[in-house]
Amino acid sequence: MYNNSSTLLTSPEFQYEIRRYLANLNYILSFVQAFIVLFGVIGNLLALVIINRRSLRNTSSSVFITYLAIFDSGVLLLHGAHLAGLNRNSFIYCSLTYLTNLATFCANWILVIITLERCVAVYSPFLSKRLCTVNSARRSIYIFLTISIILFSIEFPFIYDIKQASRTKKCVIRSYFVLILRIYQAVLFYAIPDLLLLSNLFTVYALCRRTKRISSACLKDEQQLQMRISDVNSGRKQRQLTIMLVTVSLSFYLFTTPAMILFISEYHPVKHNDINKLKQNILISQMSVILLQLNNATNFIFYCFAGQRFRQATVQAFYEYLERLNIFYHRYILCNKQYHPIHLYQNRLNTFRPATATTLGSTYSRSCNQSHCKTSSI
Repeated sequence: MYNNSSTLLTSPEFQYEIRRYLANLNYILSFVQAFIVLFGVIGNLLALVIINRRSLRNTSSSVFITYLAIFDSGVLLLHGAHLAGLNRNSFIYCSLTYLTNLATFCANWILVIITLERCVAVYSPFLSKRLCTVNSARRSIYIFLTISIILFSIEFPFIYDIKQASRTKKCVIRSYFVLILRIYQAVLFYAIPDLLLLSNLFTVYALCRRTKRISSACLKDEQQLQMRISDVNSGRKQRQLTIMLVTVSLSFYLFTTPAMILFISEYHPVKHNDINKLKQNILISQMSVILLQLNNATNFIFYCFAGQRFRQATVQAFYEYLERLNIFYHRYILCNKQYHPIHLYQNRLNTFRPATATTLGSTYSRSCNQSHCKTSSI
């Protein structure tokens, strides 16, 4: 769980000071990590509830986001199991190591799959109608999970010495695989996804061109106008969803890139005679664990920050569940079985409902009667 790979010099006083500092630092960071685990699991559960609401669930991206939230929660719960000291048994320790690697790999690569799916949906709308469906998304997830489980089940006995784990009560990496594992995990878990996530640049460029093309076409025929309104609605939904997922991809860069560099550099740590510099290196090393946890714990915040429809669905769900809680309180706590709620929240809920086709049609007609149509901004 922790990166306790500090270079201890031969002086007993020096070693004692470093061990004391590391113990105090781990004690403090354990509370921080416990808070991140709790906060992240709650956020991922909220993302599961919101993304599977009626207004959002009928898209392929909702399937990917659902599984992303599940694996993010799995990674955080496995970190929590390490914090709780459940890894004292060798079998449990190896099982937690295996599941953590598998869940982290799946969470990172599902984000890559979402990005590539958005790229296809924006660049080729006709192709997306055939490929970017709910059923195809589920099939691709099932195939991906099957391949991942098989691969990790095969490579785990080769990299980890399971026989020695029964004696040391830890999952020990074979000596000749230490460097290979550091490079392998950094490349497969983070470097390759970083490169594939650069397709977001192409997605944003294609989205800008598509938005400009749709908003600049002003048609006079009523039937064509209704078709154009449908295109505008579809483009608006695609734009909002793409912006939300691009923001999550950027957060992946923000949290994982520094951790990946530190992870590789720790194979040959720089030796310091200055104890303050050594303590600083230990602190930076431990912060890499915090950054990786934040990558799995903050997606819900970025969904709400960048996704307008997701944010509206979140607020609407809040008022709906608040009204249900009010009903439960009056009928079962106060024992008022005749209680009928006054829909105090109905006006607030109406605020977050999407605009109708009539409203959009009148707005689009007014904009097309002008000398030119304004380009929608992302």
